[in-house]
This record gives sequence, structure tokens and C-alpha cells, in this order.
Amino acid sequence: MDEKVEINRSYETLDGDDDVLLLGQATFTVLKLKNTVYTKFNDILQITVEAKSSRDSIDRWIEKLRISEETIIYGGNINWNTPQEGIDCQILKIGSKGWQKGKLQIEINKKFKAGRTQVCIKFCPDELPEQKSPLDDIRQSEEYKKLLENN
Repeated sequence: MDEKVEINRSYETLDGDDDVLLLGQATFTVLKLKNTVYTKFNDILQITVEAKSSRDSIDRWIEKLRISEETIIYGGNINWNTPQEGIDCQILKIGSKGWQKGKLQIEINKKFKAGRTQVCIKFCPDELPEQKSPLDDIRQSEEYKKLLENN
């Protein structure tokens, strides 16, 4: 893909939880993908490893950085993103006429103080949908059709 086109990609957040995504051979609703990513991400953070004589989870380790015995720096958030160029996928939006090819991005934000993880899924079509003319609605109106018939 042209570098200029790649830079100008505009991703929109997918809010339609029932829209369907096709990633390779796997299909997910947007909600199912969000939940799966959320679960997998938190599972990774909960993996326990042996540290001295106690066991701690990774998120406890990165929640704060102990620089020295007296100095601790607390973290605020962890942000994880898929590559900027996106992931090839297709989407079938509720009410649309068919599958649309494009790129997907996933963003995860772990907020330590709030104790929650947010997942955002974004999509950018490979081809922009046809632009609807502002006059299309007027041309479809009954008043316009009557005007045409009278001329």
C-alpha cells in the first residue's frame, strides 16, 4: 500500500457489539473479540513467576518500580497496541449490504489506580464508501419528484 495512503488511514472505533469480524478463518462479534482480548491480556498479567521466596503477578511487578529500598515510582497505566499498519480483516456491520475489507487495530489500557482494563477495537476500510451527495435525500423526496413531473 502507498505510504501516503497508510499515513492518512482513519480508524473508527467499533461500537456495534453485534457487528461481525473475520480475522483469517476466525469470526467474532465485536463484543466477543473485546472480551477475548480482555481475558487473554489479563491472563498474561496474572501469570505468576517465582520471585525470591514469594510469588507475584506481573502486573504487581510493573505497577511500581522499586529504584532502591527507599525509592518507589508508581505507574499509572499500561498501554498495548497492535501494529500501526493494522491487521487485515473483514467486517459485516448490522444493516450493511456485505463484507467490507480493511484493517483492524486493538488498543488495551490497563489503569492501575482504577483497577480496570479497557479494550478498544478500531476499523479502517481499504476502500472508502461511496460518498452520498447531500442532494440524494432531496432527489428521493416526493416533492422533488412532483416538481420533475410538472416540468
